[in-house]
Amino acid sequence: MISLADVLTIQTLGKFSVAIGNKVISDNSSRTNKAWRVFKYLITYRHKMVPVETLIDMLWPEDAPENPQKSLYTIMSRLRKLLGAHDGTAAEKQYIIFNHDCYQWNPEIQIRHDAAEFEEALKLSRSAETDDEKMRLLKQATDIYNGNYLAEIAYDMWAMPVTNHFSRLYIHAVEELSDQYLHRGMHDENMDLCNKAISIDPFEESIHERLIHAMCAVGNLTEAQQHYKRFLKMIEAEIGTLPSDEFQTACKNLWAVPDESLSLDTIKTRLDAEPARARAYFCSSDTFNQIYQFDRRADERMKFPIFLALMTIEDDEGGKGGDKAGNKGGDKVADSVKQLMYSLRQCLMTNLRRGDVISQYSKNQFLLMLTAWQPHEAEAALNRVIRLFDVKFAKTPCKIQFNLKPIGS
Repeated sequence: MISLADVLTIQTLGKFSVAIGNKVISDNSSRTNKAWRVFKYLITYRHKMVPVETLIDMLWPEDAPENPQKSLYTIMSRLRKLLGAHDGTAAEKQYIIFNHDCYQWNPEIQIRHDAAEFEEALKLSRSAETDDEKMRLLKQATDIYNGNYLAEIAYDMWAMPVTNHFSRLYIHAVEELSDQYLHRGMHDENMDLCNKAISIDPFEESIHERLIHAMCAVGNLTEAQQHYKRFLKMIEAEIGTLPSDEFQTACKNLWAVPDESLSLDTIKTRLDAEPARARAYFCSSDTFNQIYQFDRRADERMKFPIFLALMTIEDDEGGKGGDKAGNKGGDKVADSVKQLMYSLRQCLMTNLRRGDVISQYSKNQFLLMLTAWQPHEAEAALNRVIRLFDVKFAKTPCKIQFNLKPIGS
């Protein structure tokens, strides 16, 4: 039985390293550079036999030595010594097989390879039977990914497509996990995930949009707007253009809420006045995913009538977050209402039904879709939220009111 001390551990996502047990055997010296380059190629294509000519072209894409085969054999001998020098059972192992003028990594050698573990976690996530299991596996995969595949040689001709392959897998995994976090209200986890992804790939629009969304969800509107402006400047400076119109519109919509408070009758009239679409609805993949996730809950929601509710919050003086004429304390009022809105949103998200829908409609109002058999049940749910809010935030005097109407007849 092979102990962990004998297992070759290979890290290729981020900083490259090779270790046997706890001892790192890779190095950056010029003398061993070509040996480790061959190792990286053989590990990447470890399931294939690699012809001698392929390795020669990889090592010397332009000016090959006078006798490239002899030089390659010298490099292979050095690589075998590097692998065996720290291995107490080296005599029993043959890390690299040579047969019919081809080299191959010995498939019988047990290794731990971060890129292989990353791909395996993603593969398992695609066949996960529950959302919880899928989220766990996606998190496992994104935790493993600590940087681009073989980042130190990412621009070598042979490495570029492999690096890009892993990069796209990672970004897609981050998008999937971020959407899971968004639907569950796990905004702190979402921000940590997106910040890590941005540190690896700072140009991916979809990740910046998700980070800005998470910032807005926890009430950090100013920070979200500042991040948005920094990203625009960075893209323009590095690429010479601005992000897509879709990205800019999606971000601006996150903090574009009306200044004025409206009545529930006015809001319902506006919603009812929206024309029904006569054709199929064309949308982005992100929007499609969100609609699909919502529709998956349709069976759960449609068992009950749906009520439209408008919840309004005011400070102890009836302030609604706007500046008061001649009052220098207007900003403090606005900040107070903003904090109350954030706290109330957290209460709503954690205490309403899973299928209910919440949206901030103005600076001091939430619009909700609630499922209940009768109006008094919907009223009871909202009153319960208000009681819990009062218990938790009793030190901040405020007044919360709501109106309720059925969506249907």
